[in-house]
Amino acid sequence: MRRRGALIMSFFMAIWAVVIGRLAYLQIYKYDEYITKVIDNVQTEVTLTSARGAIYDRNMTQLAANLTVWRVFIAPRMFESETQKLEIVEFLSKTLGVEYGEVLEKANKSDRMDETIKKQASDDEADQIREFIRANGLSQQIHLEQGYKRWYPYGSLASHVIGVCGTDGGLGGLELYYNEELTGKPGRLITAKNAQGVRIPSDYSAYVEAENGYNIVTTIDVKIQNVLEKYVKEAYDYSKPLNRVSGIIMEVDTGAVLGMATYPNYDLNDPFTLDEDSQKKLDKSGYDPTSDEYSAMYWDLIYQLWRNKNVSEIYEPGSTMKVITTAMALQEKVIDVNEYFTCTGSLMIRGYDQPIACHYKWGHGTHPFYYMLQQSCNPTMMQVAQRIGKSRFYSYFADFGYTEKTGIDLPGESNTIYHTYSGFNQVELAVYSFGQTFKVTPIEHLTALCAVANGGYLVTPHVMDRMIDDSGSVVREFGTQVKRRVLSEDVCKTISDILEDGVSGNGGAKDTYVAGYKIAAKTGTSQIRDILDAKGDSIYYVGSTMAWAPADDPKIAVLFLVDMPTENEIYGSYIAAPFVAKIMEDTLPIIGIEKSYSEAELRTLSVNIGKYTGWPLRDAIKVAENLGLAYEVVGGSASDYSAVVKYQVPSSGSSVRRDTGKIVFYVGDAELDNYGTVPNVVGLTSVSANSLVSGAGFNFKIDGTQDYTIGDAAVVVAQEPAAGEEAILGSVVTVKMRYLGDTAN
Repeated sequence: MRRRGALIMSFFMAIWAVVIGRLAYLQIYKYDEYITKVIDNVQTEVTLTSARGAIYDRNMTQLAANLTVWRVFIAPRMFESETQKLEIVEFLSKTLGVEYGEVLEKANKSDRMDETIKKQASDDEADQIREFIRANGLSQQIHLEQGYKRWYPYGSLASHVIGVCGTDGGLGGLELYYNEELTGKPGRLITAKNAQGVRIPSDYSAYVEAENGYNIVTTIDVKIQNVLEKYVKEAYDYSKPLNRVSGIIMEVDTGAVLGMATYPNYDLNDPFTLDEDSQKKLDKSGYDPTSDEYSAMYWDLIYQLWRNKNVSEIYEPGSTMKVITTAMALQEKVIDVNEYFTCTGSLMIRGYDQPIACHYKWGHGTHPFYYMLQQSCNPTMMQVAQRIGKSRFYSYFADFGYTEKTGIDLPGESNTIYHTYSGFNQVELAVYSFGQTFKVTPIEHLTALCAVANGGYLVTPHVMDRMIDDSGSVVREFGTQVKRRVLSEDVCKTISDILEDGVSGNGGAKDTYVAGYKIAAKTGTSQIRDILDAKGDSIYYVGSTMAWAPADDPKIAVLFLVDMPTENEIYGSYIAAPFVAKIMEDTLPIIGIEKSYSEAELRTLSVNIGKYTGWPLRDAIKVAENLGLAYEVVGGSASDYSAVVKYQVPSSGSSVRRDTGKIVFYVGDAELDNYGTVPNVVGLTSVSANSLVSGAGFNFKIDGTQDYTIGDAAVVVAQEPAAGEEAILGSVVTVKMRYLGDTAN
């Protein structure tokens, strides 16, 4: 009995040992594994979306914001019946505009707790779904999760600067460059639920708050950006270039970019739609829209449309480089601005088998250096470069930043293409002096030019001014970053004076003149050597103009280029300078620089005509006299104090020149039947055209901001009304003028 009892006891003890060992194994050794499985079965984790940071202009105008959207998802595991499932599928398909079959396929996944039906439902759609959930008691079957969709209030404005944001983050511009800072960190809500999906109290519940992304305050000014975009589009329409138009407006002292534009641009809210010209190219390709070739071309055109020309493309700067060459020479004191140089139309350079020509093939003759710079003389610059010498020129070339990226806070900045020092010989020295055979980005070239404008400091261009959190506290500031000093202040002032004198006088950049402002400017026209004709000659060009103002105390600088123009000439003085003038006239008041007219400017200044019909004649005459305008009375006498103005010519809103302008007042029974024939003034200078138009009884007006009374190089290229038309005497004949002849640079 004792033996049997011992055996039984041993047997049960062994069983208990196994059970206890197994329990210990499961509850101690395997604890982490099984507790995780338990938690996984009872816990639900919801991601709390963080809001992407906003993007503002310098005045806190919002450029990029977030719209609230809703992820709609279902829990098929919680469906109570087939009927309920089908009702849900039908409602969601109809409300969200999702294919019925697609919703049904997801609803049939009966073991799933989270199947997304639509990622970005609108507030209106979300409201309809909430009402459906409430009315049918479907809080366990249908769910809404708040999220955000990027929205750009100004559409295409500054599209190449801002860039777009896709589902995975920024795809270009600031959205890409500062993607990490803008994105923020998502939060988490972890809750415990029973088998029926009802939330239950648990130690395993947790809440981690989402952290919104930082907001970026840029240096861009919406008003200035609008001005720039207006004129890059006008230039594009005027010249029909094959490779777009671009422009930059930058503070010379700080490197802050106030405006940066490329045209054609694109709608940030619809970034995958091609512009009209790109779509025409695609349509003319002949590719089947369903083919791989069609798709490849479409994406090539999209990426080209998105590319920021000012940062990611390079070009030969042409004669605008002469400003930098002049700065080197003056800093090294190898020339005097009053020293005479001779241009015979070309110059032989050792190492090249033919003369290197001046754009003015007849030669400029012998003149002081300042005049040769204003007239953009190539042989003069080549002679100056020889004096600077290979070593010093190359050193300055690097000091001005041409051998490195600027470091601007935008993605995709391209490198300069230039000769290594070992390959930089006399021929390269000669052609570099006037901006040929090397390539730079527009932002890099403008940064170097700003060093001349600001007194000699090379600064880092930037678009982000500061980064702030949701409370407005500053997280990071860009500030002004000075890389080095490359010039003395005296040298910079001398160059500014020469360039301004060329604009207000008879230099090659005359078309950048704006009455009331002192503007320093230089034009450029460079060959594109990548595309040649059958003879090996360049057939395309880049026309550009750079300028800064006010010339005596520079605040802003502009670089404007037209790449591969196909209409209305190729020269920067013709296709870029007039638009720079308009940009300056519209931008300088925005930054607080008011016009200050000289006496000569005041004499020729245009004045606006008000509405004087219904006025006593004596009052209308008094206004004309105060404006400095001549007047004529038709149908009565100027001394008739009882007369009332019945009609006026020009009409209200017109503008006429102060020195030759006239207002015609009709009184009494007089009718507007005093017509004359508009003379033909195309091809005439402004002085001759004004004389002819005024002599025929009309008012004369020049379309633009330029002073065309200087010299005789500027001629009328168009007029409105056209020659030979009948028009009311006293009405305005508007002419468009351009400098022609020796303005090829």
